[in-house]
Amino acid sequence: MAGMKKKGIYLIMSLTFLMGTTACENELGVSPSHPEERQVTVSLSLGFANEEDGYTATGRTDTRGGDTSQGGAFSAQPVPAVRTRGNGGLTQPDHLYELRILQYDSGGSLKKSQSFSGATDAGKKLTITLNALDDCQLVIVACGEGNTSLSFGNSISALQKLTMDKSYFDAIPTDGTTSATGVNINKMPYILHLPHVKVTDAGIQSVDGAHDARLLLKRLAAKMTVAWNNNLTDKNYVLKEVRFCQVPAVYRLLPASTQTEWGMTYPSAIVEFIDYFRLTDAADLSAGSKTLWIPANARGVSAAASSSYYRTKENAPDAASYAEVVVDNASKNERLYYRAYLGGDAPTDFNLLENTDYAWTLNINSTNYRGDGRIQLLDQTPVISTNLVPTSNCLMMLPGTNICFNPYKHEAGTNGWNTYLTDGTALSAAKTIDHVRVLWQTKDTGTSGDLVMGYVVDTNNHTNLVNTTDINDLNSALVHVKVPVTKGGNAVIEAVNASNVTVWSWHIWISDYVPVGLDASRITDATTRDVAIGNARRGTQGGAVQVYQGVSWTDPAGAFYKCVIMDRNLGATKAGMQDNQIDGRRTLGLLYQGGRKDPFFAAADGTTRETKTIFDEVGEPLDIDKMKLTTLDQLVQRPLTFCTGDNYQFSDISYNWNGDGPKTIYDPCPKGWRVPSNGITQSKLIGYNPSIFNDDGTFKYCMWIGFGANDGTTGALESIKPKFNNIMFYNGSTISSITGAVQEPDFVGSGFIYYGTSEGPDGDKSIFFPAVSLREMGGNYRDKKNNTVYQWTSERGTKTTSGMMIYQIQDNQISVTHPIDWKFGFSVRCVQDNIQKKP
Repeated sequence: MAGMKKKGIYLIMSLTFLMGTTACENELGVSPSHPEERQVTVSLSLGFANEEDGYTATGRTDTRGGDTSQGGAFSAQPVPAVRTRGNGGLTQPDHLYELRILQYDSGGSLKKSQSFSGATDAGKKLTITLNALDDCQLVIVACGEGNTSLSFGNSISALQKLTMDKSYFDAIPTDGTTSATGVNINKMPYILHLPHVKVTDAGIQSVDGAHDARLLLKRLAAKMTVAWNNNLTDKNYVLKEVRFCQVPAVYRLLPASTQTEWGMTYPSAIVEFIDYFRLTDAADLSAGSKTLWIPANARGVSAAASSSYYRTKENAPDAASYAEVVVDNASKNERLYYRAYLGGDAPTDFNLLENTDYAWTLNINSTNYRGDGRIQLLDQTPVISTNLVPTSNCLMMLPGTNICFNPYKHEAGTNGWNTYLTDGTALSAAKTIDHVRVLWQTKDTGTSGDLVMGYVVDTNNHTNLVNTTDINDLNSALVHVKVPVTKGGNAVIEAVNASNVTVWSWHIWISDYVPVGLDASRITDATTRDVAIGNARRGTQGGAVQVYQGVSWTDPAGAFYKCVIMDRNLGATKAGMQDNQIDGRRTLGLLYQGGRKDPFFAAADGTTRETKTIFDEVGEPLDIDKMKLTTLDQLVQRPLTFCTGDNYQFSDISYNWNGDGPKTIYDPCPKGWRVPSNGITQSKLIGYNPSIFNDDGTFKYCMWIGFGANDGTTGALESIKPKFNNIMFYNGSTISSITGAVQEPDFVGSGFIYYGTSEGPDGDKSIFFPAVSLREMGGNYRDKKNNTVYQWTSERGTKTTSGMMIYQIQDNQISVTHPIDWKFGFSVRCVQDNIQKKP
C-alpha cells in the first residue's frame, strides 16, 4: 500500500496482506463442497507478529512549528510507545483462540473453511485440508477467547462488509492486565490475509513457488496514546476539552481498500466516523493522557504535509484522525482549537495501522494562533449581518459568508408574509420568536470533516452562529446566520417561542453553487429563449442550470418553457457523475416527505444503516425521530421527526405544495425555485391515443415528456420507454444501457444519465440523477440497494387521498403518473419558479 509502513516479513515469498476487523452474527458455516477440485492436506505453523511502534528515531527530522522545542505556539509529535510486558513477553494472547482458516478462490468465493475451537498453541503444526488451486486467498483469524459468534460469509466481499462494535475492544485493557470482569488480551482478535497463494501437495506457496515460513497473525486493533500539556502562562486561559476525532466507528475484519490520491486507503471514507473520546471532566483533563484501542484508519500520505506545521486540514487526507485540545478564555471571549492530525512518524504519513502502537504528545505553549493553520479561533461574539436576503425555507449560502432575513416573512406567502406565523399585522404569543438555535448540521466531507456551521459558545448560547435582533417587531425582526469556510453541506436552524416550542425552521444549503434562472420578461420566441438560457448558464456559478427536451419545455405553451432546472438534488454539494465515493456521496442531497418543508438526511453508503451524518451544535451525533404526527402544527414543531402512519392519515398534507398553483410557504426550495409540477394525472390519460402524443395539451405539463416514448401496449401513460438509448446507467466506472434490468449499484453516487442531445455526458444537456436510498413510510431505508430514482413533484395524485405524484426512473422505463403516499422520503430537484399555469 502506497505510503504505508510494512515491518517484518512473515513469509519467505513476501506474501502481502491487508488488515482490519469485523463482528459477525452467526456461527461459521459448513465448508462449501467443490467435488471438481482436488483436495490436498497441508501443514501450517501459526504465531503472533510482534506489535510495531508507530515511532522511529529517524522518522522526524523537521523541527518547524515547534516540533521539538517549546518555542512554537503548538507542538505535536510522536514519541516512543510505552511497552507493557504481559504473559511473559509483549502484550499478546497466550494462545490462538477460536482459530478459523478460510480459503477463497482468486475471485473471492469461499472454497474451504476449518475451525479449531478453544485454545490452540502458537507454533503448533496444524494439518488442514484445502483445495488445490494455483492462485487463491487464505484468511486466518484467531477470533479471541470465547468469541464463537463470528461468521465470515461465503465470499471475500461479504467478509469486507462485516463489522465489530468498539465496545468489545473497549473492554480489553491496553496495559496487558486483566480487568475486574476477567477480560484481558486473550479476547483480542488477530488476523492474516494472504491474497495470492498457491496450494499444492507440497504445501502453501507463493504464486512463484516459494514455500512459506511460520505465518504470523497481526492484532486487529491499533493502540493509541494521546498526551497533552497545557504550558500556557496566561492563567486566564483554561483547558476546556481534549478530544480524539474522526476515527472509524466500528472495526472491520478485512476492510476493502480504495486507491486515492493519497495512496491505497481503508476503510472507505464514507463509513461512519466518530469522536472516540471527548474529555471535559476536570479529573480526566488533569490526567494528561489517555490510551485506548482503535480501529485501523489508513489514510495514506500527503506530500503537502512536509512538516508537522503543515499537518493541517487543508493538507490532510479525507477522514484522517486527529486529536484536538480546546482552550477557553472567558474574559477575552475567545476559544482556541489546537488540532494535531495523527499517524506515522513521518510528517507526510497519516496512517493508523493495525498491530501498531502510537503515542503522541501535544504541547500548548502559547495563544498566538496567527500564522499557524493548526490553531483555530472561535469567535464567540454574536453574529450580526447586513447582507439581507429574501426569506424562504431554503437559504443558499456560500462557505465563509453571512446573511440575515426577516423570519416572519416568506417570499411565497400572501403579501410576502409567512401566514403560518402572522398576517402581517400582529403576532400571537405562541408564534412570537424568543430565540433561534442550530438544530442539526452535517460535516463537510460526508461522514467526516468539519461541522458546516461550526461550534456554538455553549448549548444555551448559539448567538455566535445564529442570532436575532428586534425579534418582536414584525417589520424589523432579523435572524443573522454565519457559516465558516468549509467544503459545504447542510444545516437546519429553528426558531422557538418563550415556551421552547419550535415555531418555524429553515434549511441552510451551504455550497459554491449559485444557480441563475431565466429572465422570463425577455423571452418572446425560440431565439430570445435560447439567449436567456445562455445568459443563465453563464451566470450560474459552481455548476449548471439545465433544460430538458420535450413539449413541456420546447412548446411556448409548455409549463417549463420559461424555466431552467437545477443540475443537482436539493441539498447536494456536487452534481454529475463522480469517480470517488466521497464526491458520489455529495451528489445525493437530502430527502423530503411529500408536502413538508424540512429535510432528512440520505443514507451515507447506500445501505440500510443509520450512519451518523448529522450533528448538534456541539458536534454530538443525532438521530431522526420516527413517530406518527397528526396535525400541521406537529409537522412544523418537529422538523427532525419523520412522520409515520397509515396511508390515509393526515391526507391534506399533500396540498401543501399546491400542484401547478402558486408556490406555497411549505415548498422546500430556495427563493425563485420550487418543486416541479406534473400536470398529468392518470385519469386524464386513460385511453390516450399515442399518435397525438405531442399534440395533447396535457403533456405540456409533464417535464419528462420527450425523454422517450410509450411502447403503446397499455391504455395509460404509466411509463415512458427510453428511445435511442438516451437513458443510461453509471455504476461508478462505466456507463451501460438500461434496456434490461439495472444491477444494484455498489458505488455510492451511481445513477442514471439522460442524454438530452447527441452531445453526450460532457454536454450541457446531459442530466444525471444519483440513485438515492429512499426512506420507507416507517422512516427506515429501503432494505436493498437502490437502483431506482424517485423524484417528488408538487402534484396531488388520484389513487389515494394522501397520494402525491412522483417521477420514477427504474430499469428501462420512466414512470410519470405514479401516485404514492406522501410519507415516503424522496429526493427533490428544484425548477425555476416560472411555471406556466394551465389555461
